[in-house]
Amino acid sequence: MLFFNYNYQLKAAFLFGDSSMQRMKSRMNGNRWAVAIVAVAALLMVKPIFAQDVSETRLADGIFMLEGQGGNMMLVATESHTVLVDAQFARMAEAIGAKVEALGSLPLSYLINTHFHGDHVGGNAYMSETLGATILAHANVLKRLADDTDFPREGLPTETLTDRHALDLGEYSLTLKHYPTAHTDGDIVIWVDGQNIVHVGDLYFVDRFPFVDLNSGGTVQGYIDAINSVLADADEHTQIIPGHGPLATATDYIRLRDMMIETREQLRAWHAAGADVDTMVATGLDEKWAEWTWNFINEERWIRTLFNDLQASH
Repeated sequence: MLFFNYNYQLKAAFLFGDSSMQRMKSRMNGNRWAVAIVAVAALLMVKPIFAQDVSETRLADGIFMLEGQGGNMMLVATESHTVLVDAQFARMAEAIGAKVEALGSLPLSYLINTHFHGDHVGGNAYMSETLGATILAHANVLKRLADDTDFPREGLPTETLTDRHALDLGEYSLTLKHYPTAHTDGDIVIWVDGQNIVHVGDLYFVDRFPFVDLNSGGTVQGYIDAINSVLADADEHTQIIPGHGPLATATDYIRLRDMMIETREQLRAWHAAGADVDTMVATGLDEKWAEWTWNFINEERWIRTLFNDLQASH
C-alpha cells in the first residue's frame, strides 16, 4: 500500500544517510519490500532514541513552529483556544502533548491535519483521546484514513472541509484553504490572519525535490499552482512553515517553484526529442540541482515523477 511505502521510506530517510540508503538498495537489487523491511527493523531497534524532544520557534505571541521527527507543526495558543497543526508520528505524541501543555493550555481545541500522510497524522489518536482535540481536515483526508484499516479509528477527523474554512480563536483567527491535486488531493494551507504566518504542509520541502503523491491525487501542475496561490498572498515578511525543513520566506519558496518549472521543461524537451525515461535518468538533470536530492526523493525519483505526471496528463 502507498501509505505503508511512503511512511516507512520517509522514516528510513530520517534514519539513514544518503550513502547508507543507496548501499542498502544496491545490495537488495531494487527489491522495495526488502528495503522497507530493513527500514522497519531499524525503526524498531531505535524507537526509544527517536521518541525525541520537541523544539519550538516563536513566531509571534502564542504562535510557534514545532519540530520533532516528521512533518513540522504549528501551535496557536490564545486565552480561549489551543490549536495544533499536524501531529507527526505516533511515538512522538506524548512529547508533542507535553509541549502543547507547556506553551498553551489543555484541552487541545483543534488538531488540523494538512493532509493524510503518516508523518503528519500519526499522533491523531493521542491528540483526540488524551488531549481532547477535535480533528479537522479535508474530506479526502477522512476518506483515505478511513479506508486504511490499520489507522486507529480514534484518530479519524471528526470535522471536515471541502474548500475554505475559518476558525475564530479569540485573539487570532485562522483561514484554511484547500488545494486540490497538489501534493495529494487533500492538502490544506493554514494562515494566521493578520500575522503573515502560514503553514503549508507538504506543499513545501525546503530546497529539496518535493514528493508529489501521484497515486493519491497529486499533480506537478497542481503543486505549482498551490505555490503560486500562497505566494500571491505573501510578501517578503511572511513566515512560512514548511512540511519539511527550516522556517522559510517567500524568496525561499520561489526557489522551489522555479526548480519545478525548470526541471519539468527539461523533461518535456527530452520527451519531445523521443527519449525514454531510462535515458532521461541516465542523462540526469543540470548539475545545479544536485543538492536538491535527498534520501526519499533523489534525482532519479524526481525525474520519474515528472515523467509519470507528464504521461498521466496526456
